[in-house]
Amino acid sequence: MVRTQKQLCEFPVDALPDKIRPYIQATAESLQVSVDMVATFVIAIISLCVQGKYRIQVKPDWEEPVNLYAVVVMRPSERKSPTLKMVSAPVFEYMEEENERRQPEISENETKKKILTGQITNISRKIAGSYKKKDSEYTMSDLLECQEELRKLEEEGLKELKLIVDDVTPEALVSTMKENDDRIGIVSAEGGIFGTMAGRYNDHTNIDIFLKGYSGEYYSTARIGRQGNTLKHPLITIVLAVQPQVICDIMDNKEFSGRGLLARFLYSIPNSLVGSRKYRTEPVNKALKEDYNNLIKDLFKTNEMDFERTIHLSEEADLQSEIYNQQIERRLTDDLEQIEEWAGKLHGNTMRIAAIFHIVKYGWDAVNVPLEAETLAGAIKVGQYYLEHSKAAFDMMGLSDPQDVKDAKYIISRIETRDKCDKRDKTITKRDLLRLCRQFSTVEEMEPGLQVLVEHGYIAIKKEKPARGGRVSEQIYINPAYYQWKEEQRK
Repeated sequence: MVRTQKQLCEFPVDALPDKIRPYIQATAESLQVSVDMVATFVIAIISLCVQGKYRIQVKPDWEEPVNLYAVVVMRPSERKSPTLKMVSAPVFEYMEEENERRQPEISENETKKKILTGQITNISRKIAGSYKKKDSEYTMSDLLECQEELRKLEEEGLKELKLIVDDVTPEALVSTMKENDDRIGIVSAEGGIFGTMAGRYNDHTNIDIFLKGYSGEYYSTARIGRQGNTLKHPLITIVLAVQPQVICDIMDNKEFSGRGLLARFLYSIPNSLVGSRKYRTEPVNKALKEDYNNLIKDLFKTNEMDFERTIHLSEEADLQSEIYNQQIERRLTDDLEQIEEWAGKLHGNTMRIAAIFHIVKYGWDAVNVPLEAETLAGAIKVGQYYLEHSKAAFDMMGLSDPQDVKDAKYIISRIETRDKCDKRDKTITKRDLLRLCRQFSTVEEMEPGLQVLVEHGYIAIKKEKPARGGRVSEQIYINPAYYQWKEEQRK
């Protein structure tokens, strides 16, 4: 059932804009990592810089925001963390500089809030004490005026800038976005956010904000005993670097695939360089690093834009977009049928990438220049790269498998998680296994998956009668070689 990972196509470096291509290549060479990983990180980080500031008009009744959800899948020894740290460093530098600049005004606002809170308490007490008298020092209008001023300070006053979060609950994420113009970035060299979505902290899957944060849909919450939050145009950029096992584990959560969360991600599975990496390498040229840092910070400074600008296509790019869309459409009922939901978003994601390339090329002037056919052609090349890699990712997740193979992978994963004791002579009865596998109602529903496991040598099933008598039970023996293979995969 485990497919041998084939060599996938390499990232089309020639499709990248001139302003970022040299930096991406130099970083990959310096760190001895795949250019695929660096390119995916850089494109996603740039999308974080410009989300909520630009949109691209695909056609008159169809616009796309420019934020991306991206996942790079690689083994632990592939230097994911150092690469992501280097590429995202300018974001943290900008955040630190901006918060230092904001600090005096933030402190002043906090002082005003404390004064207003004290005034509200004082006025309320005095009005209550002289309620039946006519000589009150304050009126209800005074109280309402102070309350309104406090509300404005809390909602509109300058706050600390938070561009990136990592380990965060959905509820905390919404609150943070509320304070940051409805935008946020999730950047991590781990896949912990998937565990959070699956209910690590509250035992139930909560992915609504991640679904709506991809497309900028209106989001509102209301909770008993708590003040709700409303986000008019929520936008999230997600940049993750995860191990293959994380991708495989995602399969266990049916809501992720059933509600389209996994279809929103661009997947990159770079070919490994482990075993052929050099030790002596040239560091990234100082000028290239400065150019990249300045680009990121300049794009963030478009925060001064008070509404989203729309990027339009040139006539040639518009025709090219139509041809590309129809090519994908015809394949949705053919070779792309197994990943239809993901492939259905490929055109939109490609247009987002094209907009990012256009913004990199023209900066603040991006809305005054139509997006050129050459830029869209480069984005289409990148889209085709993500198509091949995403097909491989869905294979890893088992989402393109027949149902009996999906069931088999689910069953063996549940067997593995039941305990951590010695696995050399592990057995379990079918009835005990049914209690572990909550997606099945009866033993009969498990049978197709069990037969796949038997056929592939993962398990053996024998009917046994207890030593002290009683009902015959079907005992499942797990092949010790499976656990040995799992240990080797973790190394």
